[in-house]
Amino acid sequence: MSVQFGIYYRDGAPVRDELLAQIEDLLVPYAPDGVSVLRGNSCALLYGSFATGRDVDPQQPYRLRTRDWMMWDGRLDNRNDLCRADQNLTPHSTDLEIVACSCERLGTEVFSQLVGDWAISIFSEDREEVLLARDFIGTRPLFYSVDDNHVAWSTVLEPLLLIEGGMPKFSEAYIAGWLSSFPQAGLTPYERIRSVPAASLVRIQCGGTSVRRYWDFDSAETIRYPKDHDYEEHFRSTFREAVRRRILSTKPVLAELSGGLDSSSIVCTADSVLASEERLAPRIDTVTYFDNAEPNWDELPYAQTVEEKRGRTGFHIDVGPESFEPRTGFNSPFRVVPTSPYVRSTAADSFSRVLSERGYRAVLSGLGGDEMMGGVPTPMPELADLLTRLDLTAFFRQSFAWALAKRKPLLAIWSTLLDQFVPHGRSFSHRSGPRLTWLHKAFVARTENHLHRQTRRMKLTGPRPSFQANLLAVESCRAQLSSMALESDPPYEWRYPFLDRDLVSFCLAVPREQMVRPRERRSLMRRSLAGVVPREILDRSRKAYVSRALVKVAGADYARLTSLGPLLSEELGIVDGTELEHAVQNAEQGRDVATVPLLRTLALEDWLRSLRDHKRRSGQTSLGSRAVRVAP
Repeated sequence: MSVQFGIYYRDGAPVRDELLAQIEDLLVPYAPDGVSVLRGNSCALLYGSFATGRDVDPQQPYRLRTRDWMMWDGRLDNRNDLCRADQNLTPHSTDLEIVACSCERLGTEVFSQLVGDWAISIFSEDREEVLLARDFIGTRPLFYSVDDNHVAWSTVLEPLLLIEGGMPKFSEAYIAGWLSSFPQAGLTPYERIRSVPAASLVRIQCGGTSVRRYWDFDSAETIRYPKDHDYEEHFRSTFREAVRRRILSTKPVLAELSGGLDSSSIVCTADSVLASEERLAPRIDTVTYFDNAEPNWDELPYAQTVEEKRGRTGFHIDVGPESFEPRTGFNSPFRVVPTSPYVRSTAADSFSRVLSERGYRAVLSGLGGDEMMGGVPTPMPELADLLTRLDLTAFFRQSFAWALAKRKPLLAIWSTLLDQFVPHGRSFSHRSGPRLTWLHKAFVARTENHLHRQTRRMKLTGPRPSFQANLLAVESCRAQLSSMALESDPPYEWRYPFLDRDLVSFCLAVPREQMVRPRERRSLMRRSLAGVVPREILDRSRKAYVSRALVKVAGADYARLTSLGPLLSEELGIVDGTELEHAVQNAEQGRDVATVPLLRTLALEDWLRSLRDHKRRSGQTSLGSRAVRVAP
């Protein structure tokens, strides 16, 4: 995943040499293949190369025939289609050349035609205009900041923080969203720095900044076949192509293998693809996390079943509570976004060592499998579709089938279904999310819309209810990706086969009863991959989960943080220290506590401390309620 940075000063001032050198230093850890620098009268563009495919692209920034400058980071999956549409292109053209020609031919309409994982920026010094866009799901980060003096954009946040000078104003909306689930797309931890939303085009001009969605799913697109076999064949070929696109690499590819259906399907399908197309990648290796002390997490035997099938043992990393004890005396670099404080744990060290020693640059992840493949076996989208179509015969038949499968009264099934359409209370809204009792009441009042987002009710008119539900799942994946930061020690990129645009479009277009059936969780996926994935994996009722280990980690982390002094998050009016202590004690005593938000709250405290230490090392004033401005 290559990185890019650009800046231009609206008043015509030149970019200072010192600033440019500092920014280049910030990009170097992400760009093992070198950084290119282009300077203009009052602008500068930097591109840090990180090659993961087989393309040898021309040097970037790239000059378009329109005299604009373009920077492209990504993988183009429909290159053959775009080549056929332009006589100036050939199958030997690089992705960059194909995108450049398509931009010159189609203008901003090109973005809807680009299928793959990508981020792009186009700068016109003559028009003083910047165009920024990301792929449909947002796999590649891209941020920007704008004020009266300058416009800047970057793949990573560090250069934008440097340009801001001092500590930017915090975004409470981002922090609230991150504590409860994931922040809204477009937000960053800093009020003045924004993220380009997925499937969106940001246009920055002298007259202002506009954001518009350039592509969306077509609710009218449906796929209907006469037999189950046809759906299975379509899914199998589409999923196979999604995996194929993401294992193209000159270096070995590492794949997470948890023992669940998602990761196992990716690994087994990748093996099948490589058996017929050896030149895609040298090989696929796997990494599995395990905790033998956790009674609810027995994933290793299932992962070993896949390893036996492929005849190769992968890397096994112990993630028990002891492996997550942060090392003391370790000078951790400042993390620009709130993340787990255990990025410096022995478990994280083991993963980094595997990547560094074996030279992996791409890691396959099963993210999106649960959301898109029917991981939650609920009948509501299917029954809602039948009800809105007035297909009462099928509605009653499936209601009885689901009532038996769920062991619930039929009236309870129907009551839950109607609840999906009816607004709650006089406010005509229903707010969902974990109850975070340890947050300061004033903070909760200010950020209620982000802590407990309004649950969208299904509509009787418009797109079918199952399509509406799937769109919510897509938005959840977009929000999760938007809150993730690039890795630089060592640098590598995540790849998500289940978030392939063609695969997601297929899942949104097929009947819901194909995806999930009574007593058949992930029905289509399991039927389609029979013979590819070991039967022991396909027959699992659901994946195991971790509970006790997380509670141990929370207790140890709280003790470590409180031993370092007063909580900074309490000083900033985010956390109620007394209630936080009670929440940790309740978790340790086995009471019902939202464990993940609790861990994120402790991670927020750790992040604030790392920020304070960073400011001290930089010779700035210490972090405190007066030094940091909290966004309203």
